[in-house]
Amino acid sequence: MPLYIKGRQVDKVPTADTFFDEYPHFKESSSYLLNQEVREVGPIKLLYIGQREVAGTSPLDETISILGSEDATTCHIAVLRHTGSGATSLIHFDGCSTSDGLKTMISIVTDLTEDMSSGRLEFHLVGGFSDERRNSHEVADKVFMALYQCGQDIHLVTACILNLNTVYRFANIPFPIIYGLAVDVKTGELFRATFPDKGPDLFLRSARHFTGGKENIVIYDPHKSELVIGPFHYDILPDVDIYLTLPDHLIRKYLSTSPEQEPDGFEDSIRAALIQIRDFPDPIKSVFNGGKPRKYRKDISGMWIMVE
Repeated sequence: MPLYIKGRQVDKVPTADTFFDEYPHFKESSSYLLNQEVREVGPIKLLYIGQREVAGTSPLDETISILGSEDATTCHIAVLRHTGSGATSLIHFDGCSTSDGLKTMISIVTDLTEDMSSGRLEFHLVGGFSDERRNSHEVADKVFMALYQCGQDIHLVTACILNLNTVYRFANIPFPIIYGLAVDVKTGELFRATFPDKGPDLFLRSARHFTGGKENIVIYDPHKSELVIGPFHYDILPDVDIYLTLPDHLIRKYLSTSPEQEPDGFEDSIRAALIQIRDFPDPIKSVFNGGKPRKYRKDISGMWIMVE
């Protein structure tokens, strides 16, 4: 089934290099996001989704009404929403398992929609910038290919990516404009956002993708209103103690795809993930209690509380 742009079927795979020449209207449609002020989103009703994670819910969910992700430099944040049911999924793409990640988004929305014919699937893509290494272009190309080859009719509505999401600062160095994105599940509104609270087990979750876990994992059960982490393995880093002694500028240089553009706190988050890997080298035994997932539910303040 095909990809649609402005109601017309796309007959060839779009590419990052020619996308805006072929579809210039996305420049205008992206302006509403680019001109927004960044909103700080608190923990109440929020589900934060990290790199190589995917989740979704519907307007019927009484626990979650905002899906969001941030710290995207070369990564892309994508939202898929069914216009009839309002069922919505969000993913943080970094170029790994892109096609499977899109299929998971579709599966989440389909599961939460009783009648798919009552509306259409709309896709929104935000992130990446004109980085010199062209990592953002590679991520975008993989997303375009996945959209073109997927088994559902999908309408690409927003593409605020690459050069549209680029600003030049400090001796003409490119930076992304939008680092974080949220979607209101009940209304479908997209907005720029930052998230002081990113949920539990953040460094455990980071350790998985930091050591090469390629899968985009589902982290939320909308039927039980539970955040579900793991179980999963991550690779052992034999030189982890050496990495932990590196100064900030070398951590940025060697452990990021876009060293100059990383947000504040990048080095601290990397060190915390490295400590997680060092101190818990076998998470199935030491963290996941013999292979059981870590499950959480939100309390009245919006904090995630572990379910025993």
